[in-house]
Amino acid sequence: MVDFCPECGNMLRKKACRCGFDESDTTSKNASPNQLKKIWSPPSPNAIYCKITATAYEKLKSMLNKGMYPEKLKEVRENLKNRFYSCSICLYYHAEISRCKYKNQYLTKDSICRSFEPFPDN
Repeated sequence: MVDFCPECGNMLRKKACRCGFDESDTTSKNASPNQLKKIWSPPSPNAIYCKITATAYEKLKSMLNKGMYPEKLKEVRENLKNRFYSCSICLYYHAEISRCKYKNQYLTKDSICRSFEPFPDN
């Protein structure tokens, strides 16, 4: 995964950026661990299914057009409806500091965004 500096947008090759942003520093200008946000903007169940099963989105669309409806997709829809999928099982979320590396924000564990990437074993 390639990381970019949230301040200037340059690619981070080492810990610190030329603009002075340091990735190891967990505090940011507008967010702190005391100000946790809650976001509920989940990706579509089809997108989550494709990430879990490593299936191309076009292949899933053609399967659905042919009338084939995978059981795992039904399970994903149910889990999303019951809010099982959240930041707590996302690759980008660091539970120790309640921080999303992708969004560069402090979020609650029950949040979810469109960038949700489940662990491979879920």
